[in-house]
Amino acid sequence: MHLRKIDTSLNDRRGILRQLERVKEENISLDELEEIGRSLKKNGKSALRPLVRNLWLERRGDLISRYTYLLDFFEDEVWIDQLIQIALKRRDLDHDAKAAILAALEGYGVDVSHPPFSYLFAGIANSASISVPEVLDRGEEGLISFMEEFLLYPQEIRLMVIGRLPEVGNPKVVDLLQILLRLDDGGVTPATLAALGRIREKASAELLRKYLSQAAEPLAGVAARSLRRLSFLGVDAGNLSEQDTSLPFHICCAGPPDGDGYRTLFFSRTSGGDTFAILCLQIHELIGIVGARGSASVVGSELEEELAELHGEEEVVPVEADYALCLMQDALYRNRETGTELPAEFYVRSGMFSRGQLVPAIYEPPLQPTKAKIRLTNNCLDEIADDDFFSCWFMTDSSVYGYAAEWRDLQLKCSGRELTRGLELILARFCQELFPHSVERIHRRLLLVADLMRRVGRDPRLAEKTAALAGNVVEFKLPYHFHPFLRRLALESMDMAREAMEEGFDTRRYESESGEEWDD
Repeated sequence: MHLRKIDTSLNDRRGILRQLERVKEENISLDELEEIGRSLKKNGKSALRPLVRNLWLERRGDLISRYTYLLDFFEDEVWIDQLIQIALKRRDLDHDAKAAILAALEGYGVDVSHPPFSYLFAGIANSASISVPEVLDRGEEGLISFMEEFLLYPQEIRLMVIGRLPEVGNPKVVDLLQILLRLDDGGVTPATLAALGRIREKASAELLRKYLSQAAEPLAGVAARSLRRLSFLGVDAGNLSEQDTSLPFHICCAGPPDGDGYRTLFFSRTSGGDTFAILCLQIHELIGIVGARGSASVVGSELEEELAELHGEEEVVPVEADYALCLMQDALYRNRETGTELPAEFYVRSGMFSRGQLVPAIYEPPLQPTKAKIRLTNNCLDEIADDDFFSCWFMTDSSVYGYAAEWRDLQLKCSGRELTRGLELILARFCQELFPHSVERIHRRLLLVADLMRRVGRDPRLAEKTAALAGNVVEFKLPYHFHPFLRRLALESMDMAREAMEEGFDTRRYESESGEEWDD
């Protein structure tokens, strides 16, 4: 008997279209684009066709840049002709859209300096000299926008953009190159140092001199050559002060890790007079810094409002600057180890830190489970779980929503003992699926909470009990749904998921088509 193969093409097409819709999200990161590209690549030509179709229809320059970035995941002989046809036939593109097409063509080896491209892109070939002054005039918002786009470019386009920056003719471009020097990139950094050597401004020479004072070979040699070039052209850097002129930190804060391993850090530094530079970071225990926002100048009342909001939403509390810096350096270490790109705004605002404060370094909380046995009664566990630092301890994995939906359906169909038995089975499966691969992370998360408790002056006994719970969790030998703390974590996670679903939110809708997880 011949069995017909199940047709999954409709589901595949829907998945492809969902991925392409994600490309349009305002705050999509480079890592998310990479994830989408890998997912589309698995579908081959069936994904390439709608991608090229979207490119034919798109008019926004930023989205064109994203679509052309995704093309790189496919063999170029399949789509390069289509990209050329778009360049030749589209007459509805504005300056930014044309610049995006031009950058893509140049990046893939097409010579656009000869007809017909030279006519079509007249005035665009020097796109950096046209658009960058506009970026610089927009201040820090413009710098952030530039970096967001820059981080989306493949390496070839990045180097091309840097090479054109000296042609801009605006002294403020040195500020942009200073930000680019903060990228830990073996290709971008030497290109940036070389570009600084072509800008006949004292600020350029000063930046090179400052960089050279802390650089090692071979980058020190590149900086020295650029500095000699400027000196030959009559640009003097003057005397370089070796003293750190940074003003002190004003207030630093940290929040506890939540049930998914995210936490918030906050830095404020006096920027002169009565104003402060602020930076708020969201970090994840595995991949490091995933979000950044801030301002170069806020007044005292604005700072107080920001702190009040963060305390209410993220439970942030004031901490010593050295401790907050240790947590940030640990996050930077994880960014580096996992290859996770730092947010664009972090690069723009990280000038508030010294170079030494930005060195990646792993942090191990000093408060560890003691050898002396601490009896963790149910009341003791409730005391820990009821603390404010655990107010956001619930998991939002898409699997949680599946179990929450089962619980909801069970309550509609059953009651009494049948409901109790059914919920127990759901809990057992929940804990069996989600906790074995995450219990080590929960262990470290609890130690970090205990560490924060100790540092901010909470009851030392509560901090010790929390550290003891961390040890107890990893040493627990029975099925995890019998552990009171993990059982409560599972129940509260499902309860929060049910509330979210009632409001129309379900993370299963946004689950990655690639099936990748951070902890694989």
